[in-house]
Amino acid sequence: MNIRSGIKSTLLLVCCCYALSAYAADTINGVVRNHTTGKAAAGDEVILLRLQNGMEEESRTRTDAKGAFSLPLVSADAPHVVRVLHQGINYDQTVSGNGPLEIAVFNAVPRIRDLQASIGIAQVESDGQMLKVTEMYSIANDSVPPVTQSGPRNFEISIAPKATLDSLEVKKGGGIWVTLAPLPIKGQQGRYAVDFPIRPGDTLFKFVYHLPYTGPTSLHVKLAYPVKSFAVMHPPSMSFKPSSAQAFTSPGLAQGLRVEQAVSKPVVRDVPEFEVSGIGLAAPAQAAGTSSATSPAAAVASPKPDTPASVTLPVAARRLENGMWIFLTGIAALLTAIAYAIWKKRERTV
Repeated sequence: MNIRSGIKSTLLLVCCCYALSAYAADTINGVVRNHTTGKAAAGDEVILLRLQNGMEEESRTRTDAKGAFSLPLVSADAPHVVRVLHQGINYDQTVSGNGPLEIAVFNAVPRIRDLQASIGIAQVESDGQMLKVTEMYSIANDSVPPVTQSGPRNFEISIAPKATLDSLEVKKGGGIWVTLAPLPIKGQQGRYAVDFPIRPGDTLFKFVYHLPYTGPTSLHVKLAYPVKSFAVMHPPSMSFKPSSAQAFTSPGLAQGLRVEQAVSKPVVRDVPEFEVSGIGLAAPAQAAGTSSATSPAAAVASPKPDTPASVTLPVAARRLENGMWIFLTGIAALLTAIAYAIWKKRERTV
């Protein structure tokens, strides 16, 4: 009798342990911490998103007084993202492994003083009928203490009056690519407002537009923020003529495109006007690390104006991959090396 009771007790204990382990395996645990205040983020909403058919909510909860949360996991085989809503701003983290998550959030402010881009690029190309311009900016938020800038006009796009905006894509470093529909600014033709939070670290903005092209065309790039290092890139078959001979220097080629570096550091408000002419397209492999692969985790999708059929530009309105960051880093390193070489040459001359 005692032996049978012992066996039953052992089996019951094993079943309980198995059930608890199964429950633990199907639960995502973590903690949210406010890195602006250095304290636990209590009361923040936490959402588990499944990335199979777009983004589907699987469960949600709120953090406790210590910032901790626990979310039931229904589809263990699917990729997931945990989203924390803090002061109306999303902070996403991909679920990987079985360990508890640690998610950082920051206080939101309407404006950060001295916010600027570490690098900016305007890539120009043409098929002879349309001129396509791709502008890319890496905005560096180095605020101390770290905060997130949030507002309806966090970033502004300025294009030529006759130009048509094709696409806008934004990515937070380590985050996912998002396609946004910027809002036209009332009474200001060619200007658009972008409501995308600029969180601590780097945020990449990339927008594409086109305009009719019948010959030499002058472009006047206007900046949303000062840019530490700015360059115009174009196929070698196209000609580049600055309005002032001292405004740009031509260090050479990068990714098969000729680089025209702005001399001013930083460039504030406006890039010196320049004229482009000729025909030339950037090869797909050289077009700033773009790819036709779409991410299943696209958070926002919006319709874009169609590019005329006569335009055969190879990379219009496609999604970016992490190669964009490598591309920008390489360009920044090239420009830095060139500036150092010029400085050393002048030093030897003196």
